Amino acid sequence: MELNPFSLWGDALWCGQEVVREAPHEQAIRGLFPDPIPARGADLDTAADLVPEPHNRFDPRSIAVRVQGKVVGYLPRDDAHRYHPVLSELVAQGLQPQVPCHLWVSEWEPADWEGKGDQGTEFHASVAVALGQPHMLVPVNLPPPGSFHVLPPGSGIVVPGSEVHPDVLAPFFRPEGECWAYGTMHAVEEDDGINDRHRMVVEIRLDDEAVGRLSPRLSAEFLPAVHYLADMRAETAARVAVRGDRFASEVILYAARSHDLPATWPDGLTRSPVASPTWHYWAGKEAN
Repeated sequence: MELNPFSLWGDALWCGQEVVREAPHEQAIRGLFPDPIPARGADLDTAADLVPEPHNRFDPRSIAVRVQGKVVGYLPRDDAHRYHPVLSELVAQGLQPQVPCHLWVSEWEPADWEGKGDQGTEFHASVAVALGQPHMLVPVNLPPPGSFHVLPPGSGIVVPGSEVHPDVLAPFFRPEGECWAYGTMHAVEEDDGINDRHRMVVEIRLDDEAVGRLSPRLSAEFLPAVHYLADMRAETAARVAVRGDRFASEVILYAARSHDLPATWPDGLTRSPVASPTWHYWAGKEAN
């Protein structure tokens, strides 16, 4: 079965997850780099597939790390067992989990201390991936219906919304105390409360329920993108973290401001459903 690539959301900001057992795969890793490797070493930032190996005779819960289709190592055993349920569920739903990956290599000729002549070269490789906690790898709700575009991730913004009734956020509370969700951003008009004038601000919604509005100053940094997509008859979506419980909670928006969007943005619109409802199904199991 051919799998559709799915970039795990995660909450890791750098490649801090160790990958082990690189040595048996040095030839595959070496093939990712130019020849010869510079004396100072070389590194590569790319994407890696995380591939469960249920038929691995040593450990059916092992997770291989593949770059350009080649195995470059494995997640450590204990980590693999933690991530196996969610990664296997994604694969079962036809999705191939992908994460950022950093590879570093060095190659040198060993010193000829004993006059043994040419002993070939020594090669060393190190691999790491960016991988969040298992419960923060996928959103807990489905993407918005119709055409939409997800803004690239940006720095976190706490969404003002103290007036939100707990029942609105209740479906997003998790035992772990946090989750990712698809949010949508909408341009709405509100009274400025001073001169009886109206102004446009950005309203954040979860499953079409309003959870708060950005300040006019912050709204101005997102409105150009929201208006642009609206002109294309598409919704603006973004990553949203929900943290807390019925007694205290917060909604945090992670989206790039309009002036930070790449020149190629948007590089295509997505139409729901982009995949089967894996996220809803898996998250529901975790909440039980």
